[in-house]
Amino acid sequence: MPSTNNHTLDVILYSVAAVILLFLGYRIGRMFGALAASKVVAAKEQELFTTQRGFKTLYETELSQLKTENASLKEQQKSLEARVEEYRKKAAGFGGLFGSGGKRADAMYALLLENESLEEALYSQNEKLKQERTDSLKESMRSVGYRRVLMSQLLNDDRIKSYVAEIIADDKHLPAPAQARAGEEPHNER
Repeated sequence: MPSTNNHTLDVILYSVAAVILLFLGYRIGRMFGALAASKVVAAKEQELFTTQRGFKTLYETELSQLKTENASLKEQQKSLEARVEEYRKKAAGFGGLFGSGGKRADAMYALLLENESLEEALYSQNEKLKQERTDSLKESMRSVGYRRVLMSQLLNDDRIKSYVAEIIADDKHLPAPAQARAGEEPHNER
C-alpha cells in the first residue's frame, strides 16, 4: 500500500479516493439502473405495440367478417322479398284460377297488399292501446297508493281513534252479530 509517511495525509488521501470511488460507483449504478429501466420500458412498449397490433388485426378481421355477413344477408333479403312478391302474385291469382295478368288477379293482389297494410296499422294501434292501458293501470295503482297512505294517516289520527273507540264502546246502538245475520231489527235499550 502506498504511503506518504504522514499518517494524517494518508488518511485524507484514502478518504478522498474512497469518496471518488463511491461517487463513481453511484454514477455507474445509476447508469446501469437507467439502462435496465429503459430496456424494461422498451420491452413493455413492444409488448403493448404487439398487443395493439393483435387487437387491430382482430378488429379488422371481425369487421370484414361482419361486412361479408351483412352483404350476404342483404342478398338473402332481396331474394326473399322477390319470392314473397311472387307468392303474393300467385296468391292473388289463386294459382292461375283468374288467369295470370288478368284484372281479377291484379285486383286480388291489390287487396292482399291493402290487407297487409291494414294488419300492420291494426298491430300498431293495438300496441298504442296496450301502452295506454299500461299507463292507466300504473296511474290507478299510484292513486290507490295515495289513498292507502291517506287512510293510514287518517286512522292514525287520535281523534279518529277516539271516535272509533266510542262507537265500539257504545254496544247499545249496534246490532248484535246474530241479529244482523238473521235480518232482525236491532232494538234500542235507552
